[in-house]
Amino acid sequence: MATIESSNERRENLLPNEVRKNKEDIQLIWLDRKMNNSDDNHLTQSKLIELNPAVQFYSHFDRCLDLIKSIKDEQIFLIVSGGFAERILLQIHHYRPLVAVFIFCSNRQRYTPLMKEYKKIIGIYTKQPNLLESIREKMNLIVKQTLTFNLSDQKQKSASFLLHQMLIYVLKQAPQDEQSRKEILDMCRDYYKNNKQELEKIEEFQNNYTRHKAIEWYTDKCFLYKLLNKAFRTDDIELLYTFRFFIIDLCSAIEQENYHFKIKDTLTLYRGTQIPNEELEKLKENVGKTISINGFLSTSQSISSQFNDFILILFEIKVDPLLERVVYADVGNSNRIEGEEEEVLFNLNSLFEIVSVCFDSKLGVWKVELNAIDEDVENVEEYLSLSKQQMEEYTPLIYFGRLLLNELDQVDRAGKYFDMLLKSLPHDHPDIAAVYHNIGIVHEKKDELNLALKNYEIAYEMRQKQLPSNHPHIASSLNNIGLIYKAKGDFNTALDYFQEALKIDENLNSDDNLQKAMKIENIGRVYTDREDFDTALTCLSHALEMFKHVLPDQHSDIARCLGGIGYAHEKKGNLDVALDYYQQQLNMEEQCLPFEHSNLSIHLGWIIDIYKKMNKIDKALDLCEQKLAIQKTRLDENHPRIARTLMIIADLIEEDNPNQALQYYEQALSALEKCTSSDYQVTSECLTSMACLYSVCDMMEDALRCELKALELDRQTLSSNHSNIANSLRNVGLCYEDMNNLSEALRYYNESLTIYQANYESEHEMVKEGEAIIDRLKDKQLPLSSRKKKKTTKKKSHSIAELSSGRSNHKK
Repeated sequence: MATIESSNERRENLLPNEVRKNKEDIQLIWLDRKMNNSDDNHLTQSKLIELNPAVQFYSHFDRCLDLIKSIKDEQIFLIVSGGFAERILLQIHHYRPLVAVFIFCSNRQRYTPLMKEYKKIIGIYTKQPNLLESIREKMNLIVKQTLTFNLSDQKQKSASFLLHQMLIYVLKQAPQDEQSRKEILDMCRDYYKNNKQELEKIEEFQNNYTRHKAIEWYTDKCFLYKLLNKAFRTDDIELLYTFRFFIIDLCSAIEQENYHFKIKDTLTLYRGTQIPNEELEKLKENVGKTISINGFLSTSQSISSQFNDFILILFEIKVDPLLERVVYADVGNSNRIEGEEEEVLFNLNSLFEIVSVCFDSKLGVWKVELNAIDEDVENVEEYLSLSKQQMEEYTPLIYFGRLLLNELDQVDRAGKYFDMLLKSLPHDHPDIAAVYHNIGIVHEKKDELNLALKNYEIAYEMRQKQLPSNHPHIASSLNNIGLIYKAKGDFNTALDYFQEALKIDENLNSDDNLQKAMKIENIGRVYTDREDFDTALTCLSHALEMFKHVLPDQHSDIARCLGGIGYAHEKKGNLDVALDYYQQQLNMEEQCLPFEHSNLSIHLGWIIDIYKKMNKIDKALDLCEQKLAIQKTRLDENHPRIARTLMIIADLIEEDNPNQALQYYEQALSALEKCTSSDYQVTSECLTSMACLYSVCDMMEDALRCELKALELDRQTLSSNHSNIANSLRNVGLCYEDMNNLSEALRYYNESLTIYQANYESEHEMVKEGEAIIDRLKDKQLPLSSRKKKKTTKKKSHSIAELSSGRSNHKK
């Protein structure tokens, strides 16, 4: 197959994991069995690379199909030869990301009948220039109409909405210097290195750009427009940070233009787009709710300019001239693109109320009526006000990452963000210790205890050299090191660290204080683990009162403490009291966490666990069905939260109806495999739960298949010594033991125990349990006479279904 020297990279018959990251919204793919080394082929490939830097070329049908099915965040343009056309269309025509198909062949008439059968076919082309022109034209239409939105109500904001609000505030604090401009130019030159037209634009940008020309450059629909919109749509933190100076310039320019754009009457604007049917259904179900757009929203005062071959939805937006905090600008005079003279651009995070969703028979499209609003702006300002108070302890750069970690539950993105800061900040930057500290938090949230401890200790050593011994950051380091020792099962050492941290906080401030409350809460949790429940509840109740005194009525820290009290009561056997605290916790989190937050599903699971212990299965099922119905109106059908709820229901019914339970697990697994942002841990949990059910039904081959798949997934996505890998190894061992393959079982048990010992103290329950399993198995392998002598010390054999998988989200 041809090698494109100018591309300077492989892009032929690649596996999905070998394909370079696509920074644009469109993924172009060319599939042709007869791809060859001819000059014409080289020329066509070079032209396609100019159109789409991420373009991929395939002569291998199955590999092309694998790539197409792996794409979730881009819209696919497929060029296909006549020989492959019908075969590939049969398999992928209804695949949502596929938006346009171009048949490139030598005999147009032969494939014309396919045009009637497959509506995504744009045309059949026999000449290269005609093909390229059609692709370019359709790309321009798609780039202009791509739109991603979030639904919310006044109680709950979507994760993306809060992220973008905080993003702008933080980026405004970041230095807008030559370094930030150099970063964007270097990145763009590298990405568009084979696109002469974009390289010329980048050069022009370097030489002529000023902050007053931000609108002009954005509306030019060149590299800035394409990269920024994809970054906002997919919450690409690294790319948004790279573009920080331009984002702020553009926001400021829109705000300035807004002062000059005076209207007396209600302004009516239009935006055409194409969205999947399930997104349209969500809009219908959420009339009266708030919608926010990811990024800047481009609209037009002309309805006719919004129609093209791809438009299926028309947003009609009305703007009341009396709304002072709705920021938009008439950018027609700044627009370089012909036909865009009536464009109106809304600033980031503009909010709208959905008034109606109905089919307009005259226009032949679905019309969504929106009203621009500023009612929720006050709620956002309250949120930012609290954030600013907390930012007294951390700089905006650090606080933004903590927002990702805590409020938004975006651990992987936070990890990438802090890794980026570690690489980009000077080694003597005052935030470096905080960066290491927060990388430690990322590892802790992933249960990578040794890596977490390593980074916490680096931060602690740096802070000891830079700060006085009674500084709050010293206390913070001590506290987090204590958390790791607590997780490892070394409760005495953990308690020493927590008490030392609390002593610093008490010396700094004798009044109620957020940091003091957290240390007291952690001390209470250690006593819970040590089963000293009275002392634990005294500490946790004290922490709760302190949280209530210093925080708003609805806050995630208060909710977490309520959960800690509930867990102490659950371990003490007070199930009714535990249930009440868990319900308080979940109710509060539903008021103050983004709807996508995983804690909402995890803590629903805690409530369901209590109902199950109380044998109130009907109540538990009713609650799950209520939550599932709400989730389906607010989330994508394949969202991990929906999958988690399906798994909870399956667990509830598996004893009475194992076949139906298995169907729920399979629905959950299917959703997770199709999810845009794959949650591998939940997928692994689902596979293990299915294995447990198969084991109960004595279907050991199926159980082993699921456990091996979970183990493979864990090894692909987790660090080599992660405790979840130990859990999976142990579960595979249990399968082999139940199948009477004792030597293979022992091999997996030994590997599992080695990882447990690397993570935990010798007295930790997982280490002791692992050692007991191996002793039991060795006893099982002894001759019968020897086994009888040891009968009194032998532990009862556990099947995989009877033994905890170790994957449950412990109430810590």
